[in-house]
Amino acid sequence: MNILFIDHVTHLKTHSADFFVEILRTAFTVDTFYYEKTYQFSIPEEKKEWADVILWEFLYDRRDLGIPGKRCIFVPMYDNEWGSKWQWRRIAESGMPVISFCESITAHAKMHGVKNILDVRYFPNPADLPQGHGEPKRVFLWERGEISRNMAEQILPSSGGYIFEVKKANEFTPKEEYLNRLSGCDIVIAPRMKEGIGMAFLEAMAMGKCVIAHDDATMNEYIQDGITGILRDFRRPIKPIATEEIENVWANIKSAGKSAYAKWIADKVAINPFIEAAARLPPLKTGSFKDSMRYGMFLLEGALHRAALRKYQ
Repeated sequence: MNILFIDHVTHLKTHSADFFVEILRTAFTVDTFYYEKTYQFSIPEEKKEWADVILWEFLYDRRDLGIPGKRCIFVPMYDNEWGSKWQWRRIAESGMPVISFCESITAHAKMHGVKNILDVRYFPNPADLPQGHGEPKRVFLWERGEISRNMAEQILPSSGGYIFEVKKANEFTPKEEYLNRLSGCDIVIAPRMKEGIGMAFLEAMAMGKCVIAHDDATMNEYIQDGITGILRDFRRPIKPIATEEIENVWANIKSAGKSAYAKWIADKVAINPFIEAAARLPPLKTGSFKDSMRYGMFLLEGALHRAALRKYQ
C-alpha cells in the first residue's frame, strides 16, 4: 500500500510529525508532500494517482475534505479548528477515518457522529532523552507568544529564588543544544495554551522535569495536577506555586513517564491496521441546501476561532 503523507512545511523544521511517518514506513511505501498555505495547495496528479493519503492537522480542502476515491485518513490537532460542529458532521457523513491524539477531539468528534475513530496517546521514550537533574529553581520558558515571562513570574517569582532560562519565539536552536538547555532546568513552563500533541512539554515530562501548564488539552490529558505536573489557568490572576507542589511532581514524574511510554507502545500497534482497513472516500454531496448551510457555518466558526486566538497573542 502506498501512502502520501501530507503536512505543513513548518513541520519539516520542527520534526514533530516524524514519529508518525516512521510508524507508517514500517508497513507502507511512504512519500511526503509539504505545503505552505493551508487549503491553498494542489497535489501533483502523479502523487494523487500513486497513493492513498494521510492528512496531518489540516484537511485537503475545506469543502471536499479529502480526495474522492482515495483512502483519506485525517489526523486533527486540538490547537486548530477542531471544535467546529458543522465540519465534524460533514466528516461523519463522509465516513472519513480519524486518528486522534487528543481525548477532547475524540469526544467532540463522536458527539457529532464520527464512528470510525482511533484514539491513541503519544509519549516519547525517556531513554532517548537526557535524564540528569538540573538546577531545582531554574525554569525553562519557550516564549511562543501565548505564555509570557510576566505570566510565568507570577507563579514562580524571583523573590522565591527562581531564575528563568528563556528561549525566544523565533530563536532557532539545534535539537542537541535545546535539550542541553532544558536539562539544566528542573522546572519547565509548557509554552502554549493549547497543543496538537505537545512535543515540547511531553519531552520535558519524559526527562523528569516538573511541567507547569495551562489547564487545557492536551496538557491536562497527560498531567495529573500536583502529581505528574501542575495545571494553572494562565488567563486568570495566578497565585504563586508552593515548593511542596513542585517537589511532589519530582517524586512521581519518572515512574509516570515510564507508564505513559508503555501505554504509547501498546497504542501505536493499532495505527497501521486502522489505515489498511480504511474505506475509500466517496464524493461529497456539496450541492444540497443543508450542506451549503453547514459549510457556511464552518467558515464562520473558523473565523471566530482564529479571532479568539489572536485575543491572547
